[in-house]
Amino acid sequence: MKNLIVIILFCFFSTNSFSQIILLGDNAPHANVNDGDFEAVRGNWRQSKQSPFWKTYNVKGLGEYKMGLHYGTMFSINDIGIAESKILDTNPDYQNPKAGDIINWSFGADLEYISSGSISLSLVFGKNEHIVAEKVKLIGSDKVVEHFKGTYNVTEEDAKAGLPFVRATFYSEDEIKVFLHYVNISVVDNNKTGPNISAEVQNDGINLTWKDNLANEHSTFYIYRQFNEKQPYEKLGETLEKNFLDTTLINGVKYTYVVTRFNQLESGASNKISIAKKDTIAPAPPTNLKAEIYDSEIKIYWEKSIDKDVKNYSIYRGDEYGNNLQEIAHNITRNFYLDFTPSKDIKNTYVVFAEDFSGNKSIASKPLKAKVKMVSGASFSDLILPMSIHKKLTSNVWGANGVLPRDAENGIEDPEWSYWGGRPVKDTDGKFHMNVTRWPANATKGHWEWPRSTVTHAVSEKPEGPYIVEKDIAYEFNNGLGHNPDIIILNNGTYLMYSLINWEPTLFSSKSMNGPWKRLGIMQVDTNTTLEKPERFYRFERNLSGVQLDDGRFLFVTKGGAMMLSEGTNPLGIYKIMTAPLQGNSIIPEKYRNSNFEDPVLWKDEIQFHMMINAFIDYRAIYLRSPDGIYWKFNPGTAYTPNNTFYEDGTQTHWYKLERPHVLTDKFGRATHLSLAVIDVPKADDLAKDKHSSKNIVMPLTVHKRLKMLNKKPVTKNTKSIKILILSENGFDAQKDLDIKSLRFGAAEEVDYGRGCKAVKTKKKGANLLVEFNGLGNGITSKNFACKLLGKTKKGKLIIGFSKLQAE
Repeated sequence: MKNLIVIILFCFFSTNSFSQIILLGDNAPHANVNDGDFEAVRGNWRQSKQSPFWKTYNVKGLGEYKMGLHYGTMFSINDIGIAESKILDTNPDYQNPKAGDIINWSFGADLEYISSGSISLSLVFGKNEHIVAEKVKLIGSDKVVEHFKGTYNVTEEDAKAGLPFVRATFYSEDEIKVFLHYVNISVVDNNKTGPNISAEVQNDGINLTWKDNLANEHSTFYIYRQFNEKQPYEKLGETLEKNFLDTTLINGVKYTYVVTRFNQLESGASNKISIAKKDTIAPAPPTNLKAEIYDSEIKIYWEKSIDKDVKNYSIYRGDEYGNNLQEIAHNITRNFYLDFTPSKDIKNTYVVFAEDFSGNKSIASKPLKAKVKMVSGASFSDLILPMSIHKKLTSNVWGANGVLPRDAENGIEDPEWSYWGGRPVKDTDGKFHMNVTRWPANATKGHWEWPRSTVTHAVSEKPEGPYIVEKDIAYEFNNGLGHNPDIIILNNGTYLMYSLINWEPTLFSSKSMNGPWKRLGIMQVDTNTTLEKPERFYRFERNLSGVQLDDGRFLFVTKGGAMMLSEGTNPLGIYKIMTAPLQGNSIIPEKYRNSNFEDPVLWKDEIQFHMMINAFIDYRAIYLRSPDGIYWKFNPGTAYTPNNTFYEDGTQTHWYKLERPHVLTDKFGRATHLSLAVIDVPKADDLAKDKHSSKNIVMPLTVHKRLKMLNKKPVTKNTKSIKILILSENGFDAQKDLDIKSLRFGAAEEVDYGRGCKAVKTKKKGANLLVEFNGLGNGITSKNFACKLLGKTKKGKLIIGFSKLQAE
């Protein structure tokens, strides 16, 4: 158990006790009145949910988004918006205003970005509006709530009109959100004045003392404590004395205390005091680590620290020897963690730390070693290779510490621009092209300037970059404005480009990535479907990725992972919705199924269709395969996570988020590189004139080997011998490079676990290699449309490939 060595005190003393009758807002230690803190209904700004105690009006502006509630605040995004409370008539102690009554008012507000946003607050008695705070200026981009307060004297005319309501008027520009965090309205009543308290830390707790001129020998004092501002006050006890020692606290927690006096009625609250008792003793570590092993994940359990002041836990993972420990999770309050990204083929070493409310960190728990069931190559993320270093890694660039040092010449970046999402394409000129979204890095809204992004054309001599802008706008239409461009390589070798312009799915065509791009028009989708909820039909138009089928029709994957197919060969459609979106879809394992999926990429090679889609809230992506682009099969594990960005010298970067995946494909349709949009901090923290931004990175992949099945009859689970021709190509000699004993072939459900068929014979076939596998244990069922090859080269590098199964 911990012993207290050092005591550190920090506290906040409010200056006045409540001598008030509460009409709206803060009524500590009791519940907030009439939703003055906007917590009655939880909602985000897209939902625009409404409080039952308030009415909102969009007065001037686009009106696309109604005013509403945003996680405990009221917001407006229009030029002028008004929020009006209900008439403040719920307090039985104040039903008849009198001339001369003093009303205390206060409110807290904030502005999303630096602009001329402001807010006014009025008290309205009948038809009489009194502006008590007029267009107070707010500081944007600092995420700090600004507080305003004052008093108002009720007039004779006010008193005749009856009880007031509150009107808050929001002034914004450029669709920048103004936030109102709280409004407090109360009437001064000296008979309700509460005690005036102070506090100090002692060895055995926090001692509260107070003065109270209205107390008598019969007065009882109620002591209340709040754990944090989102929780209600709890009553700790009662006393006839004017002091109270709290010995039930948790070290390091910053509690807020108030005291009231009770004679026949309870007084108003005292001033508030926030105070903590901190120590410097580390908590005991968690114990008894155990693992639950899954296919490609490991779930870690532990017994919590015996110390009661533990705030959270952090998990570290290293190699099988316990070296290279790196934090993979923090702020965990439960006693378990599901690791989606353990290394395959080795035992991963885990240790867990406890951290207390005082900021002390325990020693590491005893280590736990665990190994997943699958082998390397089972998951798409296993294919990601280290990035090349063009010149040197540098820290003399923008970015949070986690992305430094890095190669600024990988992908595309520029201190003047924020880049976001683009597919690299190798054109007939031998160069690598990327039509990529960008906007000024110092734009008013920071990252959220993206709705005004343009699509620019960049070119590189190498697939990993650097990509240099050759044309500021890739197309002339709409002055180049657009977002989330994707390139579809057509069957005749020309190009189709999708771009989201004015929220409409717009298509362009060109014979070359250099342009010019001819606008074809807007895609048309048949929304007569039950496969998607009507309120989410917008996902049929945004973040699309597509391919052209062999018969000339077009197949696109929607923002949510649903598939839509053109009725004919016109790329503009009409498109029919063929499948449901992926979120909640039963084809996805339960532990991945309920992620918020978006940002898909679709491609096809000689064997099958491929899809990758980002789970943006969970900071990971998944990968699926299909024989026809309609019926999909989940591929185990992750496609990528923030753990996958590292360089050939071993340096690893930790981008806050990876999104907008694209792949560079070769002439056979195989993915050779993965392109990702990356940002170094949460999007809301990438602001104008700061050191944060976004860019595209490009990472090389282990490329699938080309295989041909030579069996003349369809291969089934009963096939005794399977003959596979492994083709040599530039940089790979199938006859010299393969470790034959490592090869496994068959259904992915077997091969991914290190099982499947073993090679029994090889034969040179021109420059290629014919490998004969014993068919025993191939695992092929009617659900398989392709067979998988896994193995290693003689140098230990991963070998992966697929071959088609002949139709029976």
